[in-house]
Amino acid sequence: MKSLSKDKIEVLKENGIKTVEALLYRTDELEDLLPDLAEKPRDLMNIHIEALSLKKMWMVPASEISEVEKSQIAFTTGSKALDQLLGGGVHSMYVAEFYGEFGTGKSQILNTIMVEALNTFKDKTAVYIDCERTYRESRISEIASKRGYDSKDIISRIILIRTVTSAELEEVVRRLYLTVEGRNSILVVCDSLISHLRSEYLGREMLQPRQHALARILKKLKDLASLYNIGVVISNQVVSVPQQTFTPFGDIRPVGGHILGHVTEPRVFVRKAGAITRIARLEDSCWLPPGEATFAITEKGVVDVEEVKGVS
Repeated sequence: MKSLSKDKIEVLKENGIKTVEALLYRTDELEDLLPDLAEKPRDLMNIHIEALSLKKMWMVPASEISEVEKSQIAFTTGSKALDQLLGGGVHSMYVAEFYGEFGTGKSQILNTIMVEALNTFKDKTAVYIDCERTYRESRISEIASKRGYDSKDIISRIILIRTVTSAELEEVVRRLYLTVEGRNSILVVCDSLISHLRSEYLGREMLQPRQHALARILKKLKDLASLYNIGVVISNQVVSVPQQTFTPFGDIRPVGGHILGHVTEPRVFVRKAGAITRIARLEDSCWLPPGEATFAITEKGVVDVEEVKGVS
């Protein structure tokens, strides 16, 4: 990069920034890493702009952006109906969100997406950020083997990261680019993103700091997806809002407020339709129409209803 001297490049490398993607991912730390630039905001901006230009993220003709979009990867959910609702599946460069009440199958959706991704990309790894102790190796093995895949190989390429506090989660996300670069990761799943924040930041007076922490985490995940062209899929919890009048599904809203809603793409609400059947409703997308899809959850994970006999 022309805007960086050799000495500064060496300093960045010593601190784990060895690529343009890593530089953009940690732009907010440049003043601390390069203190002589702290009083030179224009120089810092020039570094940022040059890095963005190299990634075709700065004043680029729309025709070139369309070429970048063609490099996107579509990760299957395991269900053709759900994939069709999502325009071919969950796409890289975005943070996809599945939210719903407990027991609706959010974790199973994440598990199936991960198994399918690792079976498709044999030389890649996937990162599983477990905030609720939902990861079960036996379940991953079952989904993979029932689909006819090599379960041992798939499990060997899952990088499991368990967090117990929101501070740990934020630090994991801050360093996540190192794992993506060093372990050749193609997908990151987080189950569930809001869990620690919701349990630690209690009361109305803590809402603002909670949302600030959530915004920082989401910013990193969004940057990770777009800079490295990988998939990021999160599950989210819900909150019930008292209603004076009856509505078909009650007033169930995703936790996280507008900050989460503005970042995720797409946002999908999952609800029960039967013992093993579920309905996914596309709540929000910048390029897809709203709609619904019905699928089932079996030993194979997420499947189409047509695959199950006597489904209910």
